[in-house]
Amino acid sequence: MEASQQWPWTLGFFCRLLMLLWPVAALASAPLAPAPAVHEVDWRTSPLDLNLRGFNGERFRFHCPPGKPAPGQVIGSGPYTDASSICAAAAHAGVIRTASGGFVTIEVRPGQMHYVGSVSHYVQSEDFNEFWSGSFLVIAPQAVPPPP
Repeated sequence: MEASQQWPWTLGFFCRLLMLLWPVAALASAPLAPAPAVHEVDWRTSPLDLNLRGFNGERFRFHCPPGKPAPGQVIGSGPYTDASSICAAAAHAGVIRTASGGFVTIEVRPGQMHYVGSVSHYVQSEDFNEFWSGSFLVIAPQAVPPPP
């Protein structure tokens, strides 16, 4: 191929290559939207449902609507198993009230050898006397006193 014929072929090759790579470059340079600081959950949602196991030491913030815990939704008294309802554990810990819901911060922790149940703020938590692989704590800036 003569030098005068190589120029159009080379230019065509680079133009096609640029058209193929342009969408990839645009995606790579697009700004990512920040993750929401507060996640909406319901009274059935647990950290296990959200695949948070293993994020030990990480904190996550949630908003719980008004609601009511069902029996067996809370296991432990802090730490709680990561299969426990976030909202029900927060009500048990006194961070929110069932009638109004509210904001909850949890910290993911490693599993425990056993969990002790109790009644607190009108919420019954259950015992679990075996090892469970994941836990969480409800982080309370200031506990809400139980209603009179």
